[in-house]
Amino acid sequence: MRRRLGLRLGAACIGAVTALAACGGGSDEPSGGSATGSGDPTKLMIIAAEGGVGVGHPEMVAAVRAAARAVNERGGIKGHPVEIVHCNERNDPTAAKECAQRAVDENVLAVVSAVSTSGGIMPILEQAGIPAIGSAGIAVDQSELSSDVSFMISPLTFYPTVCPSLLRKAGASKIGLVGYDLAASDRLITMAQAGGRAAGTPLSPELRVPITSSDLTPTIAQLTRANADGAVLVVFDQAAYAVIGGGGAGGGAGLRTCHAAGTLSEEYLDRLGPAADNLVVASVFPEFSQRGEFPELARMLSELDAEEAAGNTDARAEIRSSTSSTAAWLSVQIAEKVGNAVPGELTSRALLDQLRGTSGLDLGLIPPLDFTKPSTFPGVSRVFNTTMRGARWDSATHGWLPLGPETYEALSLLTRGAS
Repeated sequence: MRRRLGLRLGAACIGAVTALAACGGGSDEPSGGSATGSGDPTKLMIIAAEGGVGVGHPEMVAAVRAAARAVNERGGIKGHPVEIVHCNERNDPTAAKECAQRAVDENVLAVVSAVSTSGGIMPILEQAGIPAIGSAGIAVDQSELSSDVSFMISPLTFYPTVCPSLLRKAGASKIGLVGYDLAASDRLITMAQAGGRAAGTPLSPELRVPITSSDLTPTIAQLTRANADGAVLVVFDQAAYAVIGGGGAGGGAGLRTCHAAGTLSEEYLDRLGPAADNLVVASVFPEFSQRGEFPELARMLSELDAEEAAGNTDARAEIRSSTSSTAAWLSVQIAEKVGNAVPGELTSRALLDQLRGTSGLDLGLIPPLDFTKPSTFPGVSRVFNTTMRGARWDSATHGWLPLGPETYEALSLLTRGAS
């Protein structure tokens, strides 16, 4: 059964509006495979929920473990074998803070991927000088987006800006928007409006629906009457699936829709059948089907295969995600590459200093990173990659295919759309 990242974009941008998510397994025990390094072990921690009520991210934990196994086979980080510690924050604010404190108490080198809506993690890491690499940016206090120990590489909060360009690429010529009638939604909708202007297609109509709406048929009818053949979605859960599916009974047939990669259930899209084939998503990383074009993607999948062969069932292909698995894997790559460049003793503070001075970091799957220049967009200064690409759902293969080779720079689109 395929899974997805329960990325709660609402925590960063629209308060209570959240994406559905799946639960999964994992372990709090240190691991990382055998190492050839001769130094004392160093620990990397992933903070993510497992089991219980809410979200679970077994595919992310598996990706971090797979990356660490390969790092250790290469000799560790600056000669130090790597141990992975998974702390289960259980979708609970108290547990999330306990995970951050555990990172301090266990003297971890870095947190690689924190997926928590609870908040309170970054202030604890700040006091200890522990870097947080590749966090999801979904904490309710928005600290991951602004803390100077945070280094984010996934800009999905910008998805509405890129969606109009992706819909144009998919063939739409008149693009509308469906969003919640919440003041807290305004930020995402403003991004979509700017993206529409930058793409040469101002959004019309712009429709707002109550967050409690279960019947989107009238909304789809309004789009149809306005001759819209595309729609940016700033709705989640069943509302998004209702628009994507056309409301049933053939309503909205041919309407192209756009959302953020990683927030939609592939199992549910499968249930929609060919009706979901008009869905495109704004993605951060290449799709797995592009492994032949990206050597680092092929390496990641090979390392996940090795982790599965070693007995980790959470590394199996069925639950891997091009969004969440890749983000977690890349977080470890950053820790390794930057850690190996640390002069003198390898400590969390030394790694933090090295990260702050790092530019031109090429990970092979996203544009080179420059951690010396925070983002200029208000409220998201710690998002260091703002380049996205497109993917489309394909019901025949039950998965995502690249929409094309183009990439889209979200900040440039925002700047153009605002001028």
